[in-house]
Amino acid sequence: MPVIRLERGELRRFGIDEERLIKEVSMLGADLKDYDSNEIRVEFFPDRPDLYTVEGVVRALRGFWGIERGAPKYSSKRSDVKLFVDEKMREIRPYIVGAVIKNVSVDDLMIKSMMDFQEKLHITVGRKRKKLAIGLHDFDKVKPPFRYVPKAKDFKFRPLGFKREMTLEEILKEHPKGIEYAHILDGLDEYPIILDSENHVLSFPPIINGTLTQITEETENIFIDITGTDMNTLLSVLNIITCSLADRGASVESVEIIYPEHSFYTPKLEYSKIRVSKDYAKKILGIDLGDDQIKEALEKMRYDVEISGNNIEATVPPYRMDILHPVDVVEDIAKGYGYTNFELSLPTKEKIGSTRSELREKIQRIMNGLGFFEVTTLTITSPRMQYDMMLIPPESFVEIENPITEEGTILRSWLIPSLMEILRKNRHRDLPQKIFEIGYVVKERKELHLAFLHIDSEASFTLSKSYTEAILRDLEMGKYEIKEHDHGSFIGGRCASILVDREEIGFFGELHPQVLENFQLGYPVIAMEINLSKIKEKL
Repeated sequence: MPVIRLERGELRRFGIDEERLIKEVSMLGADLKDYDSNEIRVEFFPDRPDLYTVEGVVRALRGFWGIERGAPKYSSKRSDVKLFVDEKMREIRPYIVGAVIKNVSVDDLMIKSMMDFQEKLHITVGRKRKKLAIGLHDFDKVKPPFRYVPKAKDFKFRPLGFKREMTLEEILKEHPKGIEYAHILDGLDEYPIILDSENHVLSFPPIINGTLTQITEETENIFIDITGTDMNTLLSVLNIITCSLADRGASVESVEIIYPEHSFYTPKLEYSKIRVSKDYAKKILGIDLGDDQIKEALEKMRYDVEISGNNIEATVPPYRMDILHPVDVVEDIAKGYGYTNFELSLPTKEKIGSTRSELREKIQRIMNGLGFFEVTTLTITSPRMQYDMMLIPPESFVEIENPITEEGTILRSWLIPSLMEILRKNRHRDLPQKIFEIGYVVKERKELHLAFLHIDSEASFTLSKSYTEAILRDLEMGKYEIKEHDHGSFIGGRCASILVDREEIGFFGELHPQVLENFQLGYPVIAMEINLSKIKEKL
């Protein structure tokens, strides 16, 4: 989950009691990570991107503390700024929105805060810029109307961070941001560019802005562009950014987005309404709150509220893109009412949980007998951990359509990388460390796997073979074959596969030194992973 750095200087500028924030921020559904004399670090749930910046946190706290109540008021006035979209862009990166922010008070802290906010949105809502990318520009250095057009790979401009002009192809190969995000543009013959009326480059989305429009402490007016693949998401994120800047005292002006077949103005700072029955809220919360209590709770969470009979009508401000269902409003009632005000109680009904499988229990006894400690890791992971850090090429994997963190974009296809992360986090502990996991992975289908790791100065291929043979023996596997195996994660000549009826069911060996370095481990590690779903078929 994203960790937001709240500069104490910024908090003081907004009149926020820093010590009270430290004590009470968890009541907003957040987790205080740590703090020092310069900043407070808070981890927010990914469903609240409006809290990824100091303005959003201040807005929420002012409501929660009763300093302000109800939905904040935001509006925009129409400017004469136009942005024309070339018809070819529908096949490249189809959607774009924009806004002009006037009379912004810019200093070093503000720039740092906005850049961090921008990157948090890129990583989470933007799916690492694939779904959306944000550009912030010094509006006074360019001349509208703007154009969103395709350009050939040999088109040149000076990208942010470089002192020379580069072609688009060079940027993708040499610029750090180009190298990191070039994959988003794979397969395209032309790339997206935003130009002003004098052909100055504002941005090469989703890669990098031009040097010309870099925001500095002298900037007074800002132009925002957001490009991507889903118009609704772009509009929501634009609302979040414009509302945050408006909270700094800036004024918001809309931009006319002109496609060949239609046009419209953005941002759309529209307030929506959602209805919830009091009976439904009571069912979810387990308590019967009065009208005044419900109204106060929701106003503290920055809603406008009207209650009539059994119906609650909540007015949702434009920066809340997470309110999709009545249950989301009920959750905010709970937060506004106060988690500490709920009475603790035991369940009123007894239920018997389902029994674990005999095979799983047998393996647990075997592994415990060999001195291994059981752990449970997350099924959601990232290609970086599953493949890059393990020195193997990506295989077919299941990608999450709307990931909420940079490190949670796919379902794991094997267990060992997740266990390596456990060792990394416990590298300061005494050795030896012996861990195992029985868990599901997803390849062509869902499979149940067993994996173990052992880290110690004396760990060796021979020891991994001994452990593996003991496990197979106690599982009563009968005939099996051990054969030399080539696997990028293991040292050459120190890895073997396990074959039953000529079918590979697993592998084991000593992990490669580069893998150990990738996970910041300083001692040898041996590992084994077997497919229990295949073993079930052969027992």
